[in-house]
Amino acid sequence: MKRPLLRSVLLASVCLGSMGARAEQLAPRDIWPQATAAIDQGEIDKASKRAAELIETGKAAGIKTFPLYAESAASLERRATLQGNAKVAEWSNRIAAQLDPRSPGVAFIHSDLAAEQHNWPAAVSAAMRGFRNTFSNYRSRLLGRSDMLVTLILAIAVTAAIFAIALFVRYGKTMAHDFRETLSAKMSGGAVSVLAFALLFLPIFVWLGPMWLIFYWFAIFFGYANGVERALILLLSLLLAAAPMALDRTATSIAGVDSPVMMAAVSSEEGAYRPDALRRLQELGNIVTDDPMLHILLGNLYLQDGNERQAEVHYRRSNELHENAGAHVNLGNLHFFAGEVSAAISEYERAEVLDKNLAIADYNHSVAAGSDNKFDVQAQKLDQAKRIDRASIERISSNPPPQLVVMYRPPLPEAWAVATSVARRGVARALFGSWAWFDPLVSARNPVTVGGLLAFLLAPLLWLKRRRAGFAGACIKCGRTFCHRCKSARESATYCTQCIHIYLKRDGVSLDTKRTKLEEVSDHHTGIVRRNRFFAFFLPGSAQLIEGRTSSGLIGNFAFLFFVLLALLVGRLAPVLAPGDVAKLIVRAIAIFLAVVIWFVMDLPVFRRKAAV
Repeated sequence: MKRPLLRSVLLASVCLGSMGARAEQLAPRDIWPQATAAIDQGEIDKASKRAAELIETGKAAGIKTFPLYAESAASLERRATLQGNAKVAEWSNRIAAQLDPRSPGVAFIHSDLAAEQHNWPAAVSAAMRGFRNTFSNYRSRLLGRSDMLVTLILAIAVTAAIFAIALFVRYGKTMAHDFRETLSAKMSGGAVSVLAFALLFLPIFVWLGPMWLIFYWFAIFFGYANGVERALILLLSLLLAAAPMALDRTATSIAGVDSPVMMAAVSSEEGAYRPDALRRLQELGNIVTDDPMLHILLGNLYLQDGNERQAEVHYRRSNELHENAGAHVNLGNLHFFAGEVSAAISEYERAEVLDKNLAIADYNHSVAAGSDNKFDVQAQKLDQAKRIDRASIERISSNPPPQLVVMYRPPLPEAWAVATSVARRGVARALFGSWAWFDPLVSARNPVTVGGLLAFLLAPLLWLKRRRAGFAGACIKCGRTFCHRCKSARESATYCTQCIHIYLKRDGVSLDTKRTKLEEVSDHHTGIVRRNRFFAFFLPGSAQLIEGRTSSGLIGNFAFLFFVLLALLVGRLAPVLAPGDVAKLIVRAIAIFLAVVIWFVMDLPVFRRKAAV
C-alpha cells in the first residue's frame, strides 16, 4: 500500500509543480522570438535554453508540436547553411526536429536545401519523408485530399467532353440521316440537309453554350450507342451533375480548415501550437458570444498559453450557455492542477452524469481518486472507462500525458458543424470568407447539375420513344448511312444496298461501278485511319473510343488526362506543398512519365494499324 501511495503523491507533486512553474513562465508565443533573437546574435547557448524552455512549457500545457516554429527553424537552417554558418545550421536542424518531428513543411524545406547543394539522393529522400508526413496532421491530409479531388473532377469533366465528341464522330452521320428523314416529311429542298446538320448543334444555335452540347449529344446519341456506351452516358451524366457540388464542398473544406473555429479545434485535437489560433478565435468570440463549444475551444487555447484563469472563465461560460460534460471535465482538470482533488472529482462526476459515453471523464476520475488514496474508486473508474472505450483508454494509459489527466477536445465533426452554424448567421463573413458553408440544395442550382440530370433522364426516354421507329445505321464498308426507308429490313443491317450487291450477293455489276465503289471504300477506310491517328496523337484513348473499344479507350483517356492535369496543377491548388519546390518537381516528373507511358501504350497500336479494305 505504501508504494502506490508514494507513487501517487509523487505524480501529483510533479503535476502541481509543473503547473506552478508554468504559471510563472512566458507564453510560447513570447519564448520563441527570444530564441530566434539569440541565435541571430550568435548566442547559441542562450538560444538552446530558450528552445528548451519552449518545449518544456509546451509539455506542461499538453502541447505536442510547434509546426510554425519548426518551419521557422528549418528556414533558419537553410539560410545558415547557404551562408556557411555550420553551428547555427546544426542548432536549427536539431531544434526543428524537436519542435515538430513529423512536419511535412520541415521535410520539404530540407529537400529544397539538399537540392540547392546538388545532393539529389538526400533531396528525394527528404521529399519522400515530407509526402509521408503529409498524412500525419489533419490539415495537410484534408488539403491533399482536396487537391486530388479537384484534379479528379477536372479529369472526369474533360473525359466526358471527349467521350461526347467520340459519340458525335461515331454516330453524327447516322443521327443527321434520321434528322433529314424526319424533316423531309414536312419540308423539301436543300434546306433539309442544312437544317439536319444544324440540329446536331442545337444548343449552340439557341445560345445555351458549348457545355449543354455535351448533355445534348449524350441524350440524342443514346439510342445509337452500344450497351457499354449507354452505361457510360448515364454514369458520366451523373458524375457531371455532381461535379459542381463536389467542387463547392471541396472549396468549403479548403477555406474552412483555416477558419478560426477549425484552426482552434485542430490545434486542440492534435496538441499543436499555432500562435494565431487564439487571436483569431478571440476575434470571433467577440462577435459570436452564445456558442458553448467556442468557449471550450477558447479555454483550451488559453490553457496552451498558460492562462488558467481565462481558461476557467470560458469553461464556466460554456456551462452557463449549455451545461456539457466537456466543460466539466476541463474544469475538473483545472482543479486537479491546482491540487483541489475533491473539487476535481465533483466536476468529473457531473460530467459522467451528463455524458455516460465520455470515457475520459471516468479516466480522469480514476487518476484523481488515485492521487487521493482512493484506490478502490480508482480501479472501478478505470474499468468503467475501458468498458466505454477500451482502445483509447489503453492508449492513454500506456503513454499518459504530462498533466496525468486528459483534456476534453471537441470532436472535429462537431467543430465543422459549429463553423457552419456561425457562417450561416453571416455575422463573421470577414473572418470566414466566401466559402464559409456548404448547402447542397443551393449548390445544386447550377447549369451543369441541371444539364447532367436532364441528360440522365431524357436519354432513356428519347431512346424508348424512337425505338419503334428505328435508328439509322452506317455501312461498315463505305460509311454510307441508311435507315429502314432506304433499304429492306430483310437485308444486312451492316451493309448499304450497293455493298450488299458487291460484297455479299456478288451480282454482276459493271466494272466502272465496282471500281468506283472500291475507291469509295478505300477512301473511307484511309480517312478513318488518318482521323484516328490525329485524335490519338493529341488524346490517347480517343481513337479506341471512336472505334468502339469504349472501356479501354475511356480508361486510357482518363488516366492520361489525370496525369497531365496533375503535372499542371500540382502546387497551384490548396498549398499542401507550398514550402517544397523539389516535392512539386518530383510529382510533376512522375505524372509526366506516366502520361508518356500511357501515350505509347494507347497510341502505338493505332499508328501501326493500316486501312482495311
